[in-house]
Amino acid sequence: MFLKTLSLRGFKTFPDQTDIEFDPDSRITGIVGPNGCGKSNVLDAVRWVLGEDNPRMLRVGSLDNIIFAGTAQRKPLSLAEVTMTFDNSSGRLPVPFTEVAIKRRTFREGESEFYINKNQCRLKDIRDLLLDTGLGEGTYAIITQGQVDAILSSKGEERRIVFEEAAGINKYKTRKVAAEKKLIAAEQNLLRINDLKIEVSEHLIILEEQARRAKEYLEIHNKVKELEIGLSKKLLGSILEKKQKLEEALAQARQQSQAKSAAEEKDFSAAAELKKRLREIESQIDDLAAQLDSEKDRLRDAELNRRFIEKDLQREEELLLSVSAKTNALAAKILALQAPEISDPSQVHLDESLHLLVDQTRGLVSLLSSIMQFFGKEENLSLAASEAEATRNLKLELLNEENRKALAEMERLNALIGAHRQDLLAVSIPDDQRKASLTEAIAQLKLEREKTNTQISEFEEKSRQEEQEEREAASIIASLEVSLAKVDGEMLAIGEKLLAEYNLSLQDLETVSGIVANTGKAKSEIEEGKARLRQLEPVNLLAIEEFDRSKERLTFIEAQLTDLNAARENLRNLIVELDAQAETTFLQTMDQLSVIFSEVFGQLFNGGEARISLAPGQPALEAEIEISVRPNGRRWLPLPLLSGGERSLCAVAILFSLLKIRPSPFCFLDEVDAALDEANIGRYTNILKDFSANTQVIVITHNKRTMAIADNIYGVTMQDPGTSKVISMKLAQVPA
Repeated sequence: MFLKTLSLRGFKTFPDQTDIEFDPDSRITGIVGPNGCGKSNVLDAVRWVLGEDNPRMLRVGSLDNIIFAGTAQRKPLSLAEVTMTFDNSSGRLPVPFTEVAIKRRTFREGESEFYINKNQCRLKDIRDLLLDTGLGEGTYAIITQGQVDAILSSKGEERRIVFEEAAGINKYKTRKVAAEKKLIAAEQNLLRINDLKIEVSEHLIILEEQARRAKEYLEIHNKVKELEIGLSKKLLGSILEKKQKLEEALAQARQQSQAKSAAEEKDFSAAAELKKRLREIESQIDDLAAQLDSEKDRLRDAELNRRFIEKDLQREEELLLSVSAKTNALAAKILALQAPEISDPSQVHLDESLHLLVDQTRGLVSLLSSIMQFFGKEENLSLAASEAEATRNLKLELLNEENRKALAEMERLNALIGAHRQDLLAVSIPDDQRKASLTEAIAQLKLEREKTNTQISEFEEKSRQEEQEEREAASIIASLEVSLAKVDGEMLAIGEKLLAEYNLSLQDLETVSGIVANTGKAKSEIEEGKARLRQLEPVNLLAIEEFDRSKERLTFIEAQLTDLNAARENLRNLIVELDAQAETTFLQTMDQLSVIFSEVFGQLFNGGEARISLAPGQPALEAEIEISVRPNGRRWLPLPLLSGGERSLCAVAILFSLLKIRPSPFCFLDEVDAALDEANIGRYTNILKDFSANTQVIVITHNKRTMAIADNIYGVTMQDPGTSKVISMKLAQVPA
């Protein structure tokens, strides 16, 4: 297993992607450059990607300072990323890959990401992967000048840290510190739990009495509840039975009311129809009465007309008789004037009118004679010559004229009499059958009217009776509805009481089994139970649960006490065991280290001896570490008595001895040779060559002789202020 590449991007002074490749044939790689160019930043990158989180070890104020902060010419970056790639052909890393890449990335916001072969993971996964490979925490894969200074320090605790890391007892110390903290916590918990036990025990005594009262209260309350629920169920049953009867009666009453209403409506409709028929009958009677009156008027008019015609006929017949008698008298007179025996017309008796006419004629003749004489006419009109004849003729003519008139009158009267007789026949009085039929029809309608009025009265009386019955039914319905409302109110009261006191609905009540047999006894027991409940009050009903909980808590506390006592003893035993393991491991490591250190010391000092021992009279894990050396040909000396170069070389010997005890696939040496002179540098470089046979060595140095042994050199330069770049040179390929 060896390191193949180290890639940096955005880490400290390396903003650009920088890849440092390590050839497996180049066992020693040198990193060189002037002070301040960023050589040690490469070492910090290795520390960081391997899991270092201590800003002091990374030489920064805070972890976000490892991100490239920018320069006057370049902007700051938002992330830093370092990747180490290993050749795992030997399978030393416990993953099924021949090449393993470990990458760590951090952002300026503070988030970090970890990857193994591009698969995101946790920091713990990386640390677990590197366990037992010599690259984990506390290993000597990275040796700095500070570790050399710590070995050379006169302070025993600083020197001791180096050897404890080599011995690997830090894990024991860490576990011991953790165990001691747990022990302190256990002791504190024991005190607290004991106090808590006393408190809970005292409280438990009070709760026990409260729980007893609460149990009695609950028992009585449950009994009262059972009785009240049973009584309520019984009352509800009777109420439901009563409600059913009321509902049935109400349904029947409503049905009867509907029937009465229907009958009333039917009778009202029948009465309305009869009234309509009555109006029709009245109308028909009025029509028939009008027809009867008209018929009576017609008969009366016909009778009067007949009487008038008969009277006219009688008068005309009488007049005809008179005229007929007159014509007979005139005929006799005419015959008398025409008879020869009658010589004197004066003897003929004329009517007074005829005599008047004759006299008028004579006067007319006399007038005419006078008129003629007035006009000079000498004609003398005289009736004297034929006066008798003229008189006879005149009388005859007058009689004939009068007779003609009388005959004409008779003819006229006969015509009138005939016409009147025809009119009399035409206006003959008809029979009274129509009048009788109208009278009979009116009588029938009047009978129907009386019958209809009687039926209307009967229907109206029936309707009034049905209306009264309907009002009575409505009153019964209202009474039943009030009774039902009362029943519902009783049910509601029972339901509200059950819900308020027992959180039980009426529907839930139906599912409850059990019912009281004796109502009076149940009520008495309920009253007694409630009286006892009032005596027990106030009651802490939570005391039962709290008592059980406190009892369980006390049991748990007692178990905790037992566990804590056992844990305390276990922790004490663990601390003793850890101390023993740490002491054993430390002593074994120190013995092994002393032997190896003596060998390495002899190589670096061309002979001589060295030993590492613990100060006597002190526990092994607390004793100071004493380092004594005896260079070739000299006496045993402590480190402070050596020269500066000898002390540094001695410290280097110790560090290489530690690496032999805890080997690593590669080793970074950061200016470890800074204090060595030319003579010691040769021995230092020789041991580096020997050591590189089994471990990759990467040295950061300013020493030319150290550079000379390197197979490959990377130069770090800072062409632009604040920005580092790497230049490589493979010296193994350069001819000697």
